Amino acid sequence: MENYLPLMTEDYKRKHYARGVFASIRKKTAKISFGIYIFFGIVLCGCAFGLFWAMGQVENYRLSGQEDMVGTGYFIAGFFGVLAFIALASMIITIVRHARGTDRWKKNCAKQSGYTVSDMEEFERQTMESECRVIRLLDTAKALAAGQSDGILTKDYIYLADAHHMILKLSDLSAACIVRQRVAVGDVTVRKSFEYLTVMLLGKNGNRAIAECSEESGTVLVNFLKQRFPGIYTADGKVVSAEEFDRLSA
Repeated sequence: MENYLPLMTEDYKRKHYARGVFASIRKKTAKISFGIYIFFGIVLCGCAFGLFWAMGQVENYRLSGQEDMVGTGYFIAGFFGVLAFIALASMIITIVRHARGTDRWKKNCAKQSGYTVSDMEEFERQTMESECRVIRLLDTAKALAAGQSDGILTKDYIYLADAHHMILKLSDLSAACIVRQRVAVGDVTVRKSFEYLTVMLLGKNGNRAIAECSEESGTVLVNFLKQRFPGIYTADGKVVSAEEFDRLSA
């Protein structure tokens, strides 16, 4: 168990949560935001060039008497214009998201999870307690590849560090399962299906938390939760499909 749910050391707390859990969440999203700025900045520059080129082509068509091609030129210009708008909107949304202070993140996580700000403050306080554990579901290489951070397991709360920053009360969990996910990639004609495992948690309010795992690490976490709260549904520790898990909240 200590490989996947080790007790959080004081050094670990100082390194990752010296200014609190929500300050850490804000810092991590800022790093992601930087990559988004670069990506959409490149897209925006490319679209601006494409738009300038397309409008130049429209003018050339008119000067050369190719009126039948003017509509095509405007269509291409419109295409680049739409992409530029999407890129700019994505950058603005990211800026607004990054600008949230720690208190705003705390309020946002409370709203997402269906709890109060006081609950979030209690979760953050418990992170500093001696019985707090790290949730480590993937080895370092796989975690980096998946962009997955360590989760947190306190006396009363669990946080899988998922994309929605869902923080759930352990007493509110109705299900904790290892779920097989399938994703298809490639063209319609040449499509490959890949599988991976996740731990999925379901709260009594319908909220979910999800994190990629190995079968061993997922089993350790699910069994730990089952021991503490015997009423949680775990499918007897078996791996279930995403469709089976969806039926639990139907």
